[in-house]
Amino acid sequence: MSVLGIDEILRRVKKEKLIENLGKRELENPEGVGVDLRLGSVHRIVSGGAFIEADPSTGSGQVVLGKRKGVKTELVAEFKPRAKKQKEIVINPGDYLLVSCFEKLNTPKDLMPVVFPRTSLFRAGLLLLNSKTDPGYKGTLTMGLKNLSEFDVKLQMGARICNIVFFKIEGKTVSYRGQHQGGRISPSDVEQQV
Repeated sequence: MSVLGIDEILRRVKKEKLIENLGKRELENPEGVGVDLRLGSVHRIVSGGAFIEADPSTGSGQVVLGKRKGVKTELVAEFKPRAKKQKEIVINPGDYLLVSCFEKLNTPKDLMPVVFPRTSLFRAGLLLLNSKTDPGYKGTLTMGLKNLSEFDVKLQMGARICNIVFFKIEGKTVSYRGQHQGGRISPSDVEQQV
């Protein structure tokens, strides 16, 4: 597996819309091998009850998937691209939020994006929880954000929070078909996993 260089990322952004809504800095003056993504929305968990079932054994060889339920959330803040001043949120010690990037991915079958937190986050005491993204995923990325410090941290909407790197896949892939396609934050109702 190899990593796409910045020239190839930008070529695919322009030709294939690999990433939509990419910031001007990333289009005109990127650095390294990835591009930065901005804080697009912040969601607070307002009720729990989440669960994820194991896939039950049917004994018949038929694949049956378990059920799951996420948490209920409310929108705290959203990036407004045309606003003169962006809203700031204060993340208190111990707070856990779900955050989404403003940019939208259109992941082709030959790439696997991996997100890395910007070091300015953990230098301020913030932990960004994220995962790889499967080929075929389209939408914004949602991650967890936790303040591990003993101090408040102020974060402005639109701030660059993570860097995305694209790995080139050799061999067959199966496109993402999960319930978070399109950037869904959390399934607050019970549903069958796909």
